[in-house]
Amino acid sequence: MKQILYAAAFLLPFVTAAQQTTPAAPAATVTFADTAVYRANNYLSFMPGSMQLMDGRTVQGYLPIQTMYPGIDYTFIYYLAHPKSKPKPAKQTVQVAQVQSVTVAGHYLESMRVPGEQKVKILAERFVNGPVEVFLQAEPQRIPLPIPIAGAMLHTAVPYTNSHFFVRRNGSLIKVERSSFKTQMSQYLQDYPELATKVSQGTKDYHYRNLLAIITEFNAHIGSTPGSGQ
Repeated sequence: MKQILYAAAFLLPFVTAAQQTTPAAPAATVTFADTAVYRANNYLSFMPGSMQLMDGRTVQGYLPIQTMYPGIDYTFIYYLAHPKSKPKPAKQTVQVAQVQSVTVAGHYLESMRVPGEQKVKILAERFVNGPVEVFLQAEPQRIPLPIPIAGAMLHTAVPYTNSHFFVRRNGSLIKVERSSFKTQMSQYLQDYPELATKVSQGTKDYHYRNLLAIITEFNAHIGSTPGSGQ
């Protein structure tokens, strides 16, 4: 069980909404007269964007973006208009399993539907896009950390203790297991033997928390190598 010291500040918006059910009707006619960011607290902001649901609907509204930890792993709330609009819009709720993807303010998140896993639990943010995509969801930790700029994280280790990585290539999504990282990813990166060897040998800066940088290097390699199995 997660031990979150700042749970009261972080989860308050969700507790009051927990008794509501599925998303409201699609907001096809909603327009945004006010596109300002609404900052709920130090950990969460709401910004205008769109959400694709598994039932085929597209919902536009003010959607949550974490300012400390990327991704979502709980039933979350959103609004069909700016939360401070008049009349005040009602809170809407949606479960992660009901969501296909969320696009808001340069962020793209997707529900991680891994083959063989029955329950969808994580809406992860895409941090690497290319022949291999990398998605990340991080659990809150004792000391809150601001999300680093995505570009900066591509060249360093993620700062989160409890992070969940997923990679996708040619439409095939898998979860990267921390416990078997060296074996799993050295096999996954076999199109680039030099990089695969660094991972399997645990070379400095080629560990689990360096996955964004590792895949960025891999994508650059196969993108410049003809016939590399893209």
